[in-house]
Amino acid sequence: MEIGEQLPLNRQSYVLRGVSTVAVMAVAVGCSSGEAKREFAVPKSLCGVSVPTDALSRLLPASGKNLDVQQVGDIDQGNDLCNLTVDGTMVLVVSRERVDTGDSAQHILVSRVHASQRKAADNGAIAYTDHAAVSMIKCRGAGIEVEDISTFIKVLKPARPDEAAMRNLITDYTTTYKKQQPCLPGS
Repeated sequence: MEIGEQLPLNRQSYVLRGVSTVAVMAVAVGCSSGEAKREFAVPKSLCGVSVPTDALSRLLPASGKNLDVQQVGDIDQGNDLCNLTVDGTMVLVVSRERVDTGDSAQHILVSRVHASQRKAADNGAIAYTDHAAVSMIKCRGAGIEVEDISTFIKVLKPARPDEAAMRNLITDYTTTYKKQQPCLPGS
């Protein structure tokens, strides 16, 4: 058969059926490849602070069966920690700590994760990368203990780095946490 010559009609239909069968098999294999899926629910709060579930969802692993959130410590006593695990593997940490005044979100982020490519938001009160973020709440005013409260969030593999999601998570978390008036009364 020469180039450009047409196949007989019955051979054309066999060729088309063969191509169609291969295409259908490829789609079926792709759909049933045993790819794991997410079976856990994304939490709506961390350490008693509501969070944007869409941003948190983009950071958490794409698959897994069980998610557990464990809170350790008490922020009123100085610090607390929320550990998120998926199927027994720690994937996200939220740490809040009362700190002396004068430190910055940028400095804390660099010292904790050695982040060279970081960004800032909220006039420097927030520093973030695709896998970690820090915010600072300044406690100042009449009748308030002069201190700062640092919030640190970090994702660990198999969680997924996502710069926009991390910025949304730390920004919304901090805004909601401020509304809870976490600053201690002065002595």
